[in-house]
Amino acid sequence: MNATEERTILADCCEDWIIEWGGFYKVDRAFRCPECTTEWTKTANDSYRRADGRSFVRRTRKGPQDEFPYLAAADGHEPNVERCCAKILLAHGERLREGLFVCPVCGTEWTRTTQRLHGLRVPVFAKATLREPLTVQPGRTRPFLVALSEYSPPRD
Repeated sequence: MNATEERTILADCCEDWIIEWGGFYKVDRAFRCPECTTEWTKTANDSYRRADGRSFVRRTRKGPQDEFPYLAAADGHEPNVERCCAKILLAHGERLREGLFVCPVCGTEWTRTTQRLHGLRVPVFAKATLREPLTVQPGRTRPFLVALSEYSPPRD
């Protein structure tokens, strides 16, 4: 198994919930993500364990005038896409101009193009460390990023 396959995956909904509300839970308190119902336990201040045993720690990237909170994998196997990049690509990626985009938070360089998949024009995002570019997949409750080979057209 290579390093890419070992990376920890964290659902956007869980991360959003914990970043916003995790600080209000007492240590050893169990809770569920309201969107995907994943079970979590707060194990220490700023530390959380998912029901599958994976642990995450709340961290902050500091910029010149602001800071960006995120959850980091406690075991060091970070996600393929940082929270800052995922939030920006999901919120603004379809409207970004084609070409280079640099994340203002972590500095990751992305290249944005457009491709046809299943008869639809979709935005495509590539970076040097990904084996396969990503696109936006419409989801039941919110969009999320998937590899191009995993994209499926939205159902009406």
